[in-house]
Amino acid sequence: MLNLLWHEIRSRRNAIIGWGIGLILFGLMYTVIYPEMEDQMAGLADLSIYQAMGIEMATFEGYLGSTVIGIMPILLGVYAVMTATTTLAGEEEDGTLEMILTTRLPRLHIVVAKGLALLIVTAIIVAIAGLGNMFGLSIIANQITTTVTGGQVFAVVMSSLPLIWALLMLSLFFGAIFPNRRMAMMAGFLVLIFGYFGENLGGMVESMEVLKPFSLFTYFDSSSAVFADGIAFGNVAVLLIIAAIGFGLAIVSFQRRDVTVGNWPWQRVRLG
Repeated sequence: MLNLLWHEIRSRRNAIIGWGIGLILFGLMYTVIYPEMEDQMAGLADLSIYQAMGIEMATFEGYLGSTVIGIMPILLGVYAVMTATTTLAGEEEDGTLEMILTTRLPRLHIVVAKGLALLIVTAIIVAIAGLGNMFGLSIIANQITTTVTGGQVFAVVMSSLPLIWALLMLSLFFGAIFPNRRMAMMAGFLVLIFGYFGENLGGMVESMEVLKPFSLFTYFDSSSAVFADGIAFGNVAVLLIIAAIGFGLAIVSFQRRDVTVGNWPWQRVRLG
């Protein structure tokens, strides 16, 4: 199992490099322009649409949370859905999963190795992004007025990891239970899209507040308050529990899956 785990991590080294560099550049793009745009950003703080959506522009921490930290989980969410659904359903369609099964490695070990690899890879990517944002703050630190430290920026960026892991493990489950990669990916993107817009609509429209508890984004704080109040570890626990449930469901579903047939996991039992 350790050999498979190491292979899965190494096979994603290009993704680590590409997404890591991309997120660093993404963060730098927004951060380094702030000193020149500070007055304009403060002027946008009074816009009713921004207030309704919870977008803060009056302070640097509000600006950073509403742009870099708020958008980063969406970008990484796309990667999480695509890579997690491809891990089982995609490899089955490509024929590589069947080759792994011929090694007589237990299915439990296969799912655990692949799941752990995804968790480790995304953790590395988010850590790289966190370091990049620390560097971005150091570039403009003497040009702005803020109490935010580099360590706080790194911690808040890392706090998006449980959200990514929850989406990652749910998508791994979809890849194990849905008959093909396309359906699994559609389900993963539905969770991502509903999560983002459900949380926003819940904050904007009172009648939509019922959606918020079902949105993964509800349990991730990118507002300026997180820099002052710290990370809400209760919300972190909720996301980690969802990730654990998704991982467990992926293991159970893959144990019952009839690989290469393209059926639902329970159809093998029904047709046997």
